[in-house]
Amino acid sequence: MGTTMSERARVEAAWSRVEAWLSRHAPGSYELLRPAATPERIEEAEQALGVRFPPELRALYLRHDGVRGADLDEFGEQPLLPPGEDDPWHRRANAVDFMPNGQAWLPLEHVVSAHASPLSEYAGDASARYVPVTASALHTMMYGTYLDLDTGMLGTWADASELEPLGVGLAGWLEDGADALVEARPTRTLGMLPYLSPTGDGLGWFDPDPMYEQDGWRPLGS
Repeated sequence: MGTTMSERARVEAAWSRVEAWLSRHAPGSYELLRPAATPERIEEAEQALGVRFPPELRALYLRHDGVRGADLDEFGEQPLLPPGEDDPWHRRANAVDFMPNGQAWLPLEHVVSAHASPLSEYAGDASARYVPVTASALHTMMYGTYLDLDTGMLGTWADASELEPLGVGLAGWLEDGADALVEARPTRTLGMLPYLSPTGDGLGWFDPDPMYEQDGWRPLGS
């Protein structure tokens, strides 16, 4: 009988597929990946949150400490009258929300701040064992996705909304995203379709809708 892959091994394998796809097809998103977090930096975040990361989440941060631009201020001041979507600020902004839910992978510093401010407030319990993993950079981190450490399942949080469990763990979510990229289809988790940015080098995810194509986004497989 074969052995079942651990959650950590599944996350590592799925992320390797996502990262390989980004490097080939969405270099603008790929270049926003930050260097790996050190074990010491992960431990500092754990201490700040008062939790211990599960092996699969730790493995993800040992690959990269999220992305540059989760806070768009990292890209400098937004142009008031940009010449087009190919100006440097917009090009990077269109490439940062590339995780399979159309959000940015949070660096550990933002994991701590999101947990301390919006997530604990929305959860109604500052001691809840929720760790934010992604948030929308383009919407100033007003909503995002968290990992429930007690169940191992992901859920969503948003301003003035109840927390919503997604019924999938980190490994399953990344596997679904990797498959959606290769197969050019919507994810099964949220039904979001991968799109290439107007400049063709950034990845984004939206509900399938021709409106995005009118804005210059191109759905995979088109």
